[in-house]
Amino acid sequence: MITAAASGSSGRPLPQTLATATDQRFLEHLLDHGPSSRTAIAASTGLSRPTASEAAMRLSETGLLRTIETPPAKKRGRIPEIYDLDPAFGHTLSLTAAAGQARVQTHDLRGTLLHDTALDLPDAMTQDELERTLRDLVTAAVDATGSPCLAATASQGNPVDPTTQRPVVLPASAFPEGRVDVGALLREVCSGPVRLDNDVNWATLAEQRIGVARGIDELLLVYLGPGIGAGLVMNGTVQRGRHGTVGELSYLRSGGRTLISQLLEHSVAAPGSDRLDVAACLSLFETVPTSEDARLFAEAVAQQIGNIATITDPQALVLSGPISENAVFARMFSDALKPLLLNADLEVLASSLGEDAPLIGASLAARDMAEAHFWSNYRS
Repeated sequence: MITAAASGSSGRPLPQTLATATDQRFLEHLLDHGPSSRTAIAASTGLSRPTASEAAMRLSETGLLRTIETPPAKKRGRIPEIYDLDPAFGHTLSLTAAAGQARVQTHDLRGTLLHDTALDLPDAMTQDELERTLRDLVTAAVDATGSPCLAATASQGNPVDPTTQRPVVLPASAFPEGRVDVGALLREVCSGPVRLDNDVNWATLAEQRIGVARGIDELLLVYLGPGIGAGLVMNGTVQRGRHGTVGELSYLRSGGRTLISQLLEHSVAAPGSDRLDVAACLSLFETVPTSEDARLFAEAVAQQIGNIATITDPQALVLSGPISENAVFARMFSDALKPLLLNADLEVLASSLGEDAPLIGASLAARDMAEAHFWSNYRS
């Protein structure tokens, strides 16, 4: 906090800093509790009524708030003014583009869903066709929502360089969607901050914020689907590394071979790619007794996850993706993992958010970004 002491006067906070802190408390109440009167907000936040009135006035001047008309009171006296977010102020936008589908959502700052559209992305699409499709999708979403885009996020299968915000296309990438500069597309429709990230990182954020791992600050999430990836939370923060490639589980090596190459030996690759055929993988665990390929598949995954758990020492491991949901695989994986762990009390949890986790994480981050951008420019 900037204080008067920093400018050479007494140590009391500057009036503008105090006013901003007051306004933040006022707005936080509206975001958490919905439309409220100044009296109710004052009582809930501990602000005086005059202070709450001043906060309402300042926030209304930005266009963020509106006054909701209320019916005449049954009792005599002044009719209370009810404040709420003004829908015209703006929205956040989040896009996912991976594994053959694109989906876009818009939300208000409270997290209320305003728009939701999905489109298939055929493998035969050229890069130009994919770029046009994604541009049309986000443009239509902003137009349908009918307000300015305050912040935008995108989730995709490839890792994203945290500095340049460009996709990192790895060798034999399972997700060609990453070859399009999604960030540039979002900046065409959004004047606020824009951020891209890997889908597993967004899913990890979502599970840690509102999912099965809520409040856990040391966390490893592993996605098992067409691609294999991991998200890592340490000290409550999702880790990305210098180039954004933290958690690229497929490329870990054992006996000179990558994990993905080992798994492909024990299942069936999707036609024309190094992507796992999920249906073929699941079929490994349907035979009775289970096949040797099924055992080797589960053990290969367990070995690499055990190695990561040894290095990072997480409190919990969250398993997500269609392969992890198979009961036979889950049992074989657990049996193979237990003897590899130094941390015997590691919690192994099933994802509670499922396939929507990346979009949920991206949406949560977009709202955080929009709020941070609003306050960083507030009364400046």
